[in-house]
Amino acid sequence: MAAFSQRALAAVSLVLRVLTLLLLIASLIIMVTNKIYFGPFSAVEDPPNFTFRDRLAYRYVVSAAVIGCAYTLLVLPFDVIPVAQGRKIGRGGATVVLIFTDVVFAVLIATGAAAGLGLTVDSQRFPELLDSDTKNFCNMVDLSCGLMLGATVCMVIMITISAHLLNY
Repeated sequence: MAAFSQRALAAVSLVLRVLTLLLLIASLIIMVTNKIYFGPFSAVEDPPNFTFRDRLAYRYVVSAAVIGCAYTLLVLPFDVIPVAQGRKIGRGGATVVLIFTDVVFAVLIATGAAAGLGLTVDSQRFPELLDSDTKNFCNMVDLSCGLMLGATVCMVIMITISAHLLNY
């Protein structure tokens, strides 16, 4: 019975790891493609006047998403092997290192999302000064940061599962 539960928890952890990767990729795509065109020639879409590159907080959001994607791709095999073989990798020390790195990267992703949400909320303090393009830009940043927070929740659940699997 314990082996079944261990394998089931490993499968759930794998699904959460893949979901984390998909959420981070979606967040990254939304953030990178989000643009505003200003001025009398706004119909001419070359080049955009405002992107994520124009604010440091938005650059941090993109950086956190890229680093989170890279980390998730790096540790994905460590979740695939226990599901495929039905046994843990290494002893407790390897699992503790993975839990620690998961915590560090969960905090990085959460702070990236918080930085983006904070700047967006601050820029929306006077909604009467915002045009529809700027509101749309802010809504897309909110969506991107929300997806990053969803990825953080998935990572926290993975950390909990990994800590539970230390007992087996």
